[in-house]
Amino acid sequence: MRERWKLLLLAGVVAVAALWLRSYLSPTAVVARKLRAAAAAFEEERLLAVMAAVSRGYSDPWGVDYETLGGHLNRLLHDYDGLGVALAVGDATAAGAEVRIAVEFVVSARAGEGREQILGSTGEPCAAVLLWRKEAPGWRLASTLELDIPELRDELEAARNSAEF
Repeated sequence: MRERWKLLLLAGVVAVAALWLRSYLSPTAVVARKLRAAAAAFEEERLLAVMAAVSRGYSDPWGVDYETLGGHLNRLLHDYDGLGVALAVGDATAAGAEVRIAVEFVVSARAGEGREQILGSTGEPCAAVLLWRKEAPGWRLASTLELDIPELRDELEAARNSAEF
């Protein structure tokens, strides 16, 4: 009788571990972790680590490609000190080798003895829907499908309109 309880307990532990592992290794969970790691690398000013999470084939509706994105990030890192990203990962859906994930974020920088919000704010954060694809080296950011940066709305709309032509 005692052996039977041990076997049942072991089977229960194995089942719970398998369910946890399945959730931990799901495409949406992997992409969310990679996204958080890229945000942490950005805060640590490790541009190459950020760009390692981006597909070489990256393109978006605003006409930005891999090289242009790297240039924009490099300029931010050069222009501001002590960058911080408040990141909220929202809904994620997986379909085959693609994951769409919604995020909200605020980018801040050190300003004197405090912090200054440079993109978004706590009341009106930036929002995006990102497309990640499974590539040979792993999951990489392939495109930004939707993007709302309150401070750049007009510029983003103009760039999107010019990229469509």
